[in-house]
Amino acid sequence: MTPNRSLVCAVLACGAILLGGCALFGEIYNVQEIENWAKDNEPLAESGRIPWSQFYAQYLEKVAAVPASDQAWVSERLGILMTAARLYEDGRLDKAAFDSIRGIVRTYRTIDDPAANTLARAALVSALKARETAVSPPGR
Repeated sequence: MTPNRSLVCAVLACGAILLGGCALFGEIYNVQEIENWAKDNEPLAESGRIPWSQFYAQYLEKVAAVPASDQAWVSERLGILMTAARLYEDGRLDKAAFDSIRGIVRTYRTIDDPAANTLARAALVSALKARETAVSPPGR
C-alpha cells in the first residue's frame, strides 16, 4: 500500500508543478500581449489620433482584465498617467510637465515599479503646484 501512496503523491506533485507552469506561461503571455498592444497604440496617442487619456484608459482596462502578479503597481502607474493626461488635455499641465511624468515612468518602471509610481506622482503634484503658482494672482 505504501508504494502506491508514494506514487500518487509523486503524480499529484508533478501535476501541481505542471499546472503552476501553465499558469505562469499564461500570465507571461497575457502581459506580453498587453505590452505589444501598448507599443502598437502609443504612436496613435503621440500623433494626436487618439487622446492620451483614452490610450491610458484602454491600457488600464486591458491590465485590469488580466490577473497578474504585478497588476497593482501597473494599475497605479496607469492611473497616475491617465490623471496626468486628463490634466494635460484640460490645459492644467503643459506638454513639458506631461512629457516629464511620462519620461519618469518610462525610465524607472523597469528598475522599480513602486519608485516609478512615487516619482511620477511627485512630479505630477509638483507640476500642478508650479502651474498654480504661475497662474494665481500675486495677493493670494
